[in-house]
Formats: sequence, structure tokens, C-alpha cells
Amino acid sequence: MPVWKLQCQFGADSALPRDRFVITPHFNDAGSTTDPQGLCDDLADALVGWLTQVTTPAREVLVKAYDAQGTVPVFPQGEAIRNGNVYPESGSPREVALCLSYYNERNLPRRRGRLYVPAPMIATGLSGPRPNAALRDRVALLVPIFTGLGGADVDWCVYSRREDTARPVTHWWVDDEWDVQRRRGLRSTTRTLGTTEEAGIPTP
Repeated sequence: MPVWKLQCQFGADSALPRDRFVITPHFNDAGSTTDPQGLCDDLADALVGWLTQVTTPAREVLVKAYDAQGTVPVFPQGEAIRNGNVYPESGSPREVALCLSYYNERNLPRRRGRLYVPAPMIATGLSGPRPNAALRDRVALLVPIFTGLGGADVDWCVYSRREDTARPVTHWWVDDEWDVQRRRGLRSTTRTLGTTEEAGIPTP
């Protein structure tokens, strides 16, 4: 009964792997047999459909399945790619995200999780200091995708590696506050330079 970490990568801005957006939901597979490749295929197809629903540009979707309980090094047990080599330019800051928060029964440490959905994947541009209801609803469309994946024997879950315990997600929310994920920023390619030296005064 493995717990699968399904690493979902979305193409953005360049073909470089470091520029992809990544979210990693977990799923507890309690069936008598397991099919990580099938989970990857189904989730990749669903995420392509989700991108169409939220009316943002098509992009590469790559899903890999890792055994969350595996011993390092852990290698993918399944992989699916859709819209290969499609890397749209981001129409809003890459670092800005809207958070899908969730938990099992009670909102306590090791029972809760978060997925930071990048703003360029749900909006072609941003306006105003807070995400509106339409943008929050676009993130919420991920919930039925996760809860429906794999059938009755597979549960979207909160996995605690410290406790080695997977608990099914029972509650979720998307609030009206933007979050910042600085690691998602692009590397600089140029800069504007200047000095504070005054005319006629040499620099020591």
C-alpha cells in the first residue's frame, strides 16, 4: 500500500527544468494492486483539462510518481507527459501564488498541507491587492481532480514523513491572500548600473 508523491511539473518561460512550476500532491494507494503509471496518465490528462478550464495558455505537463516511503535514492515509478515542449511566457510574476490549503479532520501540524498554485497558471494578468473569487474558484477546481484520482482505493492525503502516516484530506480552503514563493523567480539576465559618485569628486 504505497503512498505516491505525484510530482506535477508545468512548463513555463523556457525549456530549462529549473524554470518549471512544480506542485506535489500525495496519494495513499490502498488497493490490492497499484498502478503508478495509470495515476500519472490520469492526472496529466486531468491537469491539461484544468488548464483549459482556467483559460490560461496551454503548457507542458509532466507528472512523475515517486514512492514517498521509499529509501533514498527514490526513482520514478511512472511518468506521463502532455503538450511536450510548450513553455508559454508568464503573464504575471512567477513568484506570486495562490494557496490551496487542506487538512485531515483537524488543522494541526502533520495533518495539514499546502499546494502553492502559481499565478501565471490561473491568470493572464493580475490586478488589485487580493485574488478575487473567480481566481480562487480556479484553484478549487483542482480538488475534484485530486479526490477523484484512482478510484475508491486511492485517497488524496496528507503524508507525514516523520510519522510515516498518510491521512485522507477531509477539509480544504483557498483564501484571498497572495503568497510568495521566491524560489520560482527567473534568474537575472541583465541589470541597470549606476554609481553615487558626484561630478568632479573622485572616488577614493
